Amino acid sequence: MYIDVNWIDGVSQPRQPNELSNSGIRAMERPVLQETNLLNNFDTSSGSNWFISQSNLGGRGLFASKAIKQDSLIYKNKPLAVGPRPDSAGHRFCAVCYKVSDTCISCDTCSLFLCNDKCKQTQQHNTICEFISKNWAQRPDSENNSRALSKILIYLKLILLKTEVNSFLHVFQTSPVEKHSEFEEITSRFIISQEHLKFMDQVRYILKLNSFRISHMFEGNKIPLRGFYPISAFLNHSCVPNTRSIFKSDHTMEVYASKDIDIGEEILTCYTGLLWSTPARRCHLYKTKKFWCKCKRCQDKTEMGTNLSALKCLNKDCLGVLQPATATNPRTCWYCDNCGLKVPAQQISTIHSVLGSLVGTLNLDNELRLETKILERLANFVPFSNHIFVDLRLRLVLKLGFSDGLKFNELTESRLSLKLVLCRDILATLAALGLEDSHLCGLLFYHLHATLAERARRHPDLYDGLKSEIESTIERAYRILRGDISAPVDLELRYRYLGPDCEKPQQERFSILSI
Repeated sequence: MYIDVNWIDGVSQPRQPNELSNSGIRAMERPVLQETNLLNNFDTSSGSNWFISQSNLGGRGLFASKAIKQDSLIYKNKPLAVGPRPDSAGHRFCAVCYKVSDTCISCDTCSLFLCNDKCKQTQQHNTICEFISKNWAQRPDSENNSRALSKILIYLKLILLKTEVNSFLHVFQTSPVEKHSEFEEITSRFIISQEHLKFMDQVRYILKLNSFRISHMFEGNKIPLRGFYPISAFLNHSCVPNTRSIFKSDHTMEVYASKDIDIGEEILTCYTGLLWSTPARRCHLYKTKKFWCKCKRCQDKTEMGTNLSALKCLNKDCLGVLQPATATNPRTCWYCDNCGLKVPAQQISTIHSVLGSLVGTLNLDNELRLETKILERLANFVPFSNHIFVDLRLRLVLKLGFSDGLKFNELTESRLSLKLVLCRDILATLAALGLEDSHLCGLLFYHLHATLAERARRHPDLYDGLKSEIESTIERAYRILRGDISAPVDLELRYRYLGPDCEKPQQERFSILSI
């Protein structure tokens, strides 16, 4: 799974997250003023709540310059450049509006894909088109030039900002760039100067470590994007972060406090999936960011009582679960919490490999079915608390009510009840992890609200008993998701008609559900 979030400033030594009880005070004694002053110009919020300093987690990080209350805006950061994520750049999409369409045609001058004349005539396209036509000659008989350009669109945009970006190279790039073949395709189709190739090579490493996945639009066939955000590039990682982010329609990134943050405390984000297990998170972080996380969550073998990492005991008659003796040691033995069975690390590694292969074959079809044999094999290894089953439950939640043939008015009572149970179950897991104000929680509160509202629409006599929760769930969803491009399109409408401040009669409030 591709998680294109930042590792920050490219330091080569491993980062090892730990507790921050006194780190804020120590950090304020050694602020990195040069970087702070340089990046302050990119904060478009009303006042500066942060500064850059050396971090106990390794390298540099962002710290609170004042006490920040939960749900407060910390900063707004516009991207220097936006482009397709590397894992989706091969699709046919418009280089201006990012719409995915087989009807996109190549510009006669620069070869970039465009969806219509309106996009072709934009300043954005004209600037890039002029640069390509003046600087990059197409090689004779080259093919697929449009797709090759689409893959490096973000590099083209950074080249056009080269003077501005050069001022950041000394800030971000401190490690050598490994060998690569990322630009072989484009150089086989265009004659590109060594100056431009060298620059793309430099910013490639910065993008790899410091770009952020931009929220995908809830509706609309747009290519998934990533952006380079100069301030956010200094956010360090925690498996239980104290921030959440939203992305506006102009791709501005707004970072909010998901918990109270004390003055001098480090401002943290999460580089992995919030519901991944500890082995999955730590392996991903080491593979992509070159550090082993040792945060409080990673050190708790029960994952704060959620057992997201637990495996079934290998004794068939035992109802216990296997947990690592030392959660942060990949070579540790695992023990059953019931019968005490000891399983060596090598055998655990084999089980994880088998699970990885099985998960790779999982696919929910339109009837919400999974291959029975695969489920049976999974159930042999993992309890229902394991992150694999949690992920399956989450996928079900997102499908029920919002897929073709599974819209809310088409759901049976049993499926509506199932969605209700699944929403509550996953929200309870996130709350146990201390992530009850995360973006994912906001999305789940929306789905819980929509499920409760549909039940009340079908059974008006139940409304009085459900009213309080219908209102509170949409209020929480709205507070977390408002303004984000990934927010459901009817979020505002639901909040206005079904939220706590609406004084309309019951029948009128629920009229929006038939729109």
